[in-house]
Amino acid sequence: MNLLGTWLVDETDELALARLGNVLLEFDENGGLRYTIREQDKRQIINLRYRVEGSTIVTDQPSAPQVERTQFSFSDEGVLTLAFGGVPYRFVKALGL
Repeated sequence: MNLLGTWLVDETDELALARLGNVLLEFDENGGLRYTIREQDKRQIINLRYRVEGSTIVTDQPSAPQVERTQFSFSDEGVLTLAFGGVPYRFVKALGL
């Protein structure tokens, strides 16, 4: 399993939905990460750069440089878990987006 592609907040993760909202993560092969917060009438997009160090995603926002480190793992079912500030949130691979 790898990070490449589009990931959505797992609809069964109530904590993630409450804290993060309807989030879409798009990891590309060139080290780009688009973090989209989707609301009913608008989209907020944050463009980041990322790299993987072991089981850690290291991100940086070029317009406001600040390195962030996020632990990640995959379940046997292919669910991506990201630990933001030590709190785990689940994401599922988006199909057909």
